[in-house]
Amino acid sequence: MSRPDTPQDGLLERSRALLIRTMTFYRDDPRTSAWLRGRLERLEQPLRIAVSGRVKSGKSTLINALVGQHLAPTDAEESTQVNTFYQYGPEPRITVHTPHGAVQNVPVTTLDPSTIRDLQRWRPDEVSRLVIEAPAPGLQAITLLETPGVSSSAMQDTGRSALAQILSEADALLYLTRYPQQTDVQFLQSVHELQLARRAPINTIITFSRADEMGNGGSGAVAAAERIALRFRDEPAVRSFTQYAIPVIGLLGQAAATFTEADLAALVALRQLPEKALETLLLSSDRFSNNPTPESVPPSVRQDLMNRFGRFGLAQAFTALGEGITDHKRLSATLLEASRLNDLQEAVHQQFIERQDALRARSVLLAVDMVLRANPRPGVQQLRGEFERLLSNAPEWEEMRLLSALQSGQLSFPRPLQNDARRLLGSHGPGAAARLGQEPDTLESILADEAGAALARWRDQAVNPLHDRAHRDAVRVVLRSCERLIASRVQP
Repeated sequence: MSRPDTPQDGLLERSRALLIRTMTFYRDDPRTSAWLRGRLERLEQPLRIAVSGRVKSGKSTLINALVGQHLAPTDAEESTQVNTFYQYGPEPRITVHTPHGAVQNVPVTTLDPSTIRDLQRWRPDEVSRLVIEAPAPGLQAITLLETPGVSSSAMQDTGRSALAQILSEADALLYLTRYPQQTDVQFLQSVHELQLARRAPINTIITFSRADEMGNGGSGAVAAAERIALRFRDEPAVRSFTQYAIPVIGLLGQAAATFTEADLAALVALRQLPEKALETLLLSSDRFSNNPTPESVPPSVRQDLMNRFGRFGLAQAFTALGEGITDHKRLSATLLEASRLNDLQEAVHQQFIERQDALRARSVLLAVDMVLRANPRPGVQQLRGEFERLLSNAPEWEEMRLLSALQSGQLSFPRPLQNDARRLLGSHGPGAAARLGQEPDTLESILADEAGAALARWRDQAVNPLHDRAHRDAVRVVLRSCERLIASRVQP
């Protein structure tokens, strides 16, 4: 008879138990206990992902692309002054929270970006957060938290920071940058300053959100962005807190996600122009918007297309139409692929959604750590000891970090070994049978034999003289996973 694959007393369960004990310990402190209770309640809510970056890095545009709706207002000037939550709700709803705890509902029947824009421009000392609820499928598994831009005027004026918001409110972070700068590295390092964050650098994905603007902004822009992203990701300071740096064209992703039949009709009409004429039109926004031919596409429509697709996106659309892709759904999918949004969504799914228990445990322990540091009192040593023991016995984080490095290409083995490592680390599921490549009802004796064989394979790799330090460290992580599989087989 096989042993059940579901692990008991996993990291999340142990972290939850410590959170409850901490909440009980501070029950005579209403503010602290209420704050901890909020962290406990968050465990039943969708995963929270903060979307942060410098001013005008494309946060709102990327949120719209991920959600599949034009919700977040996008302006030429800085617009987000307050923290804005985008979460799922059966009906459109906007709720305003003040720093003093008051809550006000804004009557709406539809979610108009201009209404949200006006609310986002309130001062943070007047509005602490906006909560936007939308019946969008893209928000069913996650809640997106848009912060004001790093070093924005909102933060400078009030002394508040995206850093504090991310540490206290979010389980994971999408950090956007147009081009990597030292301020980006400094901010990301500050997010990972705490001991726990350094032990579990698993919650961050860096996104080059305007990849079409790299270099000269031509056809080679995305390839240039890819090279820059890989170099940036592999810098020692950066790889210490993330395994992913992904170029994305957020504007095109948003356009593809909100693509309409009217857009298609206008693009088809424009595609009838001679090739040379189209190339000339795409040299600048003014040329494209003000050209009088064809008359069926007026200047206002042209300007809207340019604003929503950008020159790169329009060029991609015209190329696809020239190749015979004229169906609305197929063209939308083609543009979505060109935007690289699919790559980001896959990374978010693998790194955040599939491993959300490890991320939630990280958030819980971070909350406990913050309370124990901010409110020391007699008797707290026992809680601190439990916290330290959890930190020293958290294989889920160790496995998740290596699995992310293997999936992102930051680290690689020869293909058979690569696939074996990923499976043993839980890429096919957390249970023993899935890790060992067996069916769920496999006999316990067979699982034990497979675990022993896996341990022998990776012990051979541990003495492979060709491995550098990074690969030797990775082998040790896989070995420990094999050892845990064997230990679980011999437990009564």
